Amino acid sequence: MHAPIDDRIQVLHVDDEVGLLDLTQECLERASDRLDVVRETTAAAGLDRLAESAVDCVLSDYDMPGMDGLAFLDRVREEYDDLPFILYTGKGSEEIASEAISAGVTDYLQKESGIDHYDVLANKIETAVARHRAERELRTTKEQYQRLVEQNVVGIYLIQNGEFRFVNEKLAAIHGYDRSEMIGMSPLTVVAESDRDRVRRNLQARLAGDREELNYRIVGKHRDGSTLDLELHGGRIEYEGGPAVMGVVVNWSERDGEA
Repeated sequence: MHAPIDDRIQVLHVDDEVGLLDLTQECLERASDRLDVVRETTAAAGLDRLAESAVDCVLSDYDMPGMDGLAFLDRVREEYDDLPFILYTGKGSEEIASEAISAGVTDYLQKESGIDHYDVLANKIETAVARHRAERELRTTKEQYQRLVEQNVVGIYLIQNGEFRFVNEKLAAIHGYDRSEMIGMSPLTVVAESDRDRVRRNLQARLAGDREELNYRIVGKHRDGSTLDLELHGGRIEYEGGPAVMGVVVNWSERDGEA
């Protein structure tokens, strides 16, 4: 049974020993059904492959003619600064490992006889790619939030320890406050009494990790006492070493009025 397409990992293995390329491909693809291994026999060909097709992880030998593994790593880092790169070499030494770490290698593994270590190598590849994908997703999320904050399209909030730690101008305007007034305020202050228990329970559930993300509509409260039809989107994050909830608020009262 094969892994889903979006869960598969494309590995580029570069080594000048064709027999080892064959063995490594067979053993890695047997160790994990998520791995698809493509091969090249020179670092130059590896660079061409990276330019032509999507690769999730580079697996490279050290001692190769023309361009060794460290020089290859330098070239990869120039173009693909955070692409997982594992140095897989039979010529191991503390000096090489130190140089590789300084150059930004993701991981380092020395070749061994037999096939038992291929399970370790497969695990290193999967771990490196999972971390890379998570970091990329986090960057994308942060960029999306930053655009929302800058554009003031929706309200943005960050709640920690039962109070607003951050609100943008849009959220403050929705509720009729200045931003400085809302910082330190309990979020329940701007929720209609009929929905306060529900909001409190949902916040507690997210902070406890029972639910990572939650979307729902509530009746909000404006400073002047009028009510608001609000849609909340939020999820648990770590902020300054502690759990917090960050999300967005859509004011449907405003949108219905514009319609």
